Amino acid sequence: MILQAKIIWFPEYLTSINYDYLEDTINWKEDHLENVRNYMKEDGLLYPGIIMYNQENKKYEIHCGHYRFKVAKEMGYSGMNVYKVKNYKDVLYLTKFTEKCYQHYLELKQIKDINKPESKFI
Repeated sequence: MILQAKIIWFPEYLTSINYDYLEDTINWKEDHLENVRNYMKEDGLLYPGIIMYNQENKKYEIHCGHYRFKVAKEMGYSGMNVYKVKNYKDVLYLTKFTEKCYQHYLELKQIKDINKPESKFI
């Protein structure tokens, strides 16, 4: 028996963003920044962020990945890959999806000897 699957939704993809997407008003939590620094030193930048166009401000804003993006800039990355979505429902869906993927990645690291992923994204 062959399992057939139909892709019913996928966000637009934007290859990368630069520093202009971060707001200067963010109140950074240093302990969370340090956690992100540690994971990125070990694993790199695994997961794309999520951006959405703000009609009022007439610009794209990061909705998921603020800390990863800030740390990536500190570490010398030229930008970060992101998903470009059109509504908050998609932001929430992709945020939860990314969280689950990272949880599974951590579980696999404990089971197997995984140093770095072979492909760009997991």
